[in-house]
Amino acid sequence: METPEAKPYNLPDDAVWLITGCSSGIGQALAQHIATAHPAQRVVATARNPSSLSAIPDGPNVLKLALDVTSTASIDAAFAAALAAYARVDVVVNNAGYNVMGDAEASPAGNGAARALMDANFWGAVDVSKRALPVFRDVNPNAKSGGQGGRGGGVIVNVSSLGGFLGSPGNAFYHASKFALEGFAESLAKEVLPEWNVHVCCVEPGGVRTSYATTALARRLPRRHAAYDRADGPTTRMLAFMDALELHAGFASAGEIAEKIYEVVGGGRKIPIRVPLGKDSWGMVMAETEKVRRELEEWKEFSCAVGNPEVEGMAKLVK
Repeated sequence: METPEAKPYNLPDDAVWLITGCSSGIGQALAQHIATAHPAQRVVATARNPSSLSAIPDGPNVLKLALDVTSTASIDAAFAAALAAYARVDVVVNNAGYNVMGDAEASPAGNGAARALMDANFWGAVDVSKRALPVFRDVNPNAKSGGQGGRGGGVIVNVSSLGGFLGSPGNAFYHASKFALEGFAESLAKEVLPEWNVHVCCVEPGGVRTSYATTALARRLPRRHAAYDRADGPTTRMLAFMDALELHAGFASAGEIAEKIYEVVGGGRKIPIRVPLGKDSWGMVMAETEKVRRELEEWKEFSCAVGNPEVEGMAKLVK
């Protein structure tokens, strides 16, 4: 089955970008990069509180909007405002999200911090993506703005993480949200028809020098059990690493990540479903891939002893 990712994507010269979570970090850096380095393009910079968007330059090609990704009404309103201003949306960047660190066992039962994290990181991105699809498919082919008309399609970029490919201690719910998002994205990329020209990509940064680390630590899960709260415990060591900001000096800057996101979308190349960003991310993804391959080979005979070894029907449907 051919997917849109098998063909290159050509970004319009006056493309419209809608970016969530632009109050700081990668979202802010990406909005700034488009507004300053690519001023012919339009950027819809959003945040729950639009007053937090003051670091993004103002101008006729910059629209600042309130957008709470946990509210479908807010999502609909932001897309309506973007279309009213620019007639189309070409790239949607799901950047809004955060982390809550701590031992998974410490997460309160019911509708607590972990569930709220899933609502923002996963369900928020899902709802934004679902709203983007009919714009790409039905609105963009008929839109005429800035000399561009009749060009359908678009790109959904999910700002995932190295943590969307492999897990680490103390971040179980963050990883769960990013693993879920990448699974959703991969399936979505295989559902859209090639003629729609819709592309889906998960960028997977490694360490980034943003407020992510400090805000994640500020949102620690409460009441660590004594069984975990020990100096040699895996979560304790991860928390200590995140606390030691001097160890983050080698992390990428938000600006570097923003520039690479732009290059993925605007480079005229095939857009892959996953792109690690940073030597740390690429190296750890490769190491994990090799580990999984070794384990698959070790267990091949055991695994393949179940069912009909000639069955290939499903494999043909999920390529």
